[in-house]
Amino acid sequence: MDSTAMSKRRAAGNTIIEFALVMVFLIPLFAGTFTIGMALTKGIQVSNVARDAVVLMVTATTNSRSGLNLSQTQNQRIIVSAAQGLGMALDAQNDPSSTGSAVVILSKVVMVGPTECSLGGMTPNSSAPTWTTGNCPNYGSYAFEYRVVIGNGTRWTSTLGTPSVAIQSDGSISAANIASNGAALDSTFLSVTGLTLTSSNYALVSEMYTDVSYLNFFNVMSNPVIYARNIS
Repeated sequence: MDSTAMSKRRAAGNTIIEFALVMVFLIPLFAGTFTIGMALTKGIQVSNVARDAVVLMVTATTNSRSGLNLSQTQNQRIIVSAAQGLGMALDAQNDPSSTGSAVVILSKVVMVGPTECSLGGMTPNSSAPTWTTGNCPNYGSYAFEYRVVIGNGTRWTSTLGTPSVAIQSDGSISAANIASNGAALDSTFLSVTGLTLTSSNYALVSEMYTDVSYLNFFNVMSNPVIYARNIS
């Protein structure tokens, strides 16, 4: 056999081996770049959904004429539509489903003050101070006023915690529970949000989780879940 032909075959063989060795490193690198890029894109969308959800909450809370009740499935579809591609599932009636790989959690938290004590049916003191924890047990504490969960609420819970009192069909919590039931309190609001509310003022909070493990090639992400929170 010609020595030149043999040299060419050896060179070709070496090239294949070198290419294989390089690809061992390049494939994980390309997969990691793709994963991070797609995760960033999904993260932006999750943030946008959380922002849109809190805008809807503001509208529903401040504009009584809007007729926007986010406990109703026809209105929840607005949020599900914005979350298209993030794992929000629909049932046979095209309503948001509790299955799927994503959830949006809506909360309203209030600093219990004179308004809440009065609405809760508490009896004011005849002399100052009008309200204390003696006649309005939750006075001066953060309490949940509202909670609606859209999507897979069995997999994730709010970073604010979950009210242990009865939540009414429209997502609200009764005035009596807000004023006096310790199970309505939100003990983590300040530490989680860093916000300090004044008496009888409230915050509207939207949160979203979505599982993006389908993007997690070579386990680039240690926790393939994207979370975003928006507060108004």
